Amino acid sequence: MISSASTLLALLPLALSTPINSRNNDAPVRFGAIAARSASPVHLQTINASGQSFWIGKETATYCPLDPQSQCPPGNQTVFSAGNGSASLDVVVPGGQSIYVAPNGKLSYTIAHSASIPTGSARETFTAGFPTDNGEGGVSLGSFALNLFGPSDFLACPSQKVDSEEGPFPYQVFAGVPGLKDEDVPSGFKSDYLGFSAVIAEYKGDAAAWQYT
Repeated sequence: MISSASTLLALLPLALSTPINSRNNDAPVRFGAIAARSASPVHLQTINASGQSFWIGKETATYCPLDPQSQCPPGNQTVFSAGNGSASLDVVVPGGQSIYVAPNGKLSYTIAHSASIPTGSARETFTAGFPTDNGEGGVSLGSFALNLFGPSDFLACPSQKVDSEEGPFPYQVFAGVPGLKDEDVPSGFKSDYLGFSAVIAEYKGDAAAWQYT
């Protein structure tokens, strides 16, 4: 399972201060992720998979065909797996579900039973890992980052105009690709986005979901 929110908060400064190149980026790691952007609406909010996209402020969306449902994985949280530059979702479904950056910058994942991604997408661009020693002998936090043009943060783009009556949530997760346009982001204004770091906590246990939808 993933560490509690209080544990994440206590270890957050360590995760943000540890250089990415001190982490183990080759051996696959499984983790849940939260956004880190101090004094912002997305700070310490969970990053979830839904509708072949990633969101902050939207529930995880999963499906399991098994009958009875008691045979299914929990399916109530988003768990990633990353190593050797690539990333995927932690699933049971044959073929898995790969994570990629679409040409318009949207952080996305493949549908179940298909490895197809749009032409021009980036797949081998992720870096994830943990400090080799946190000095505490307990739970450590790590980071999950993009490596499109050197290590970089993610972008949280509000689904509505920031000053709308509905409010900005949920935020959709993007990468800062060159040429990102207003029409690419949900609010219609790319200037609304918030850059954030993805802080991760190790996930231990069986696959978190049969598949994400």
